[in-house]
Amino acid sequence: MDPLSDAASVTAAVQIAGKVWSLCWEYYSSAGDAKPDIDRLIGCTLALLNLLQHVRDLAKGPGAAKLVASKELIESTAWELEWEFKSLQKVLEPGGAQDIPKSCVEWPLQKGDVEKIIQLLERHKTTLITAMNCDQMYGVDYICTLSKTICTRLIR
Repeated sequence: MDPLSDAASVTAAVQIAGKVWSLCWEYYSSAGDAKPDIDRLIGCTLALLNLLQHVRDLAKGPGAAKLVASKELIESTAWELEWEFKSLQKVLEPGGAQDIPKSCVEWPLQKGDVEKIIQLLERHKTTLITAMNCDQMYGVDYICTLSKTICTRLIR
């Protein structure tokens, strides 16, 4: 897989996550009892958004070639996240009436729905972190193998 396609899929997930975060904030002022749920969803979305931005920067940067173990996992997770955030965006946007302020519309999610969404987002976040750790371990293993080879040659 090409590092630029990894970056593109992550960038799309970053953009839609930002929109969801913004929609949550628009509901916050009139949320009433739902404020704790919105707080949790905003916090989870923001943490994932930050992680996605770091992953995107890595996928675009000079170290992109070192993303050996995680390329496919990062791309598939980014596509899944993009889909999940788009679905969430549809729920959070008022149906067809773009001119109605969110402050006049009730928070559309129940506590159980928010819990399921947060668990799903946390699972994706864990997957991305694990993928990045795999690459780090792959790099350490490569360096150790290379060091052993060099030491063996020096001893001979």
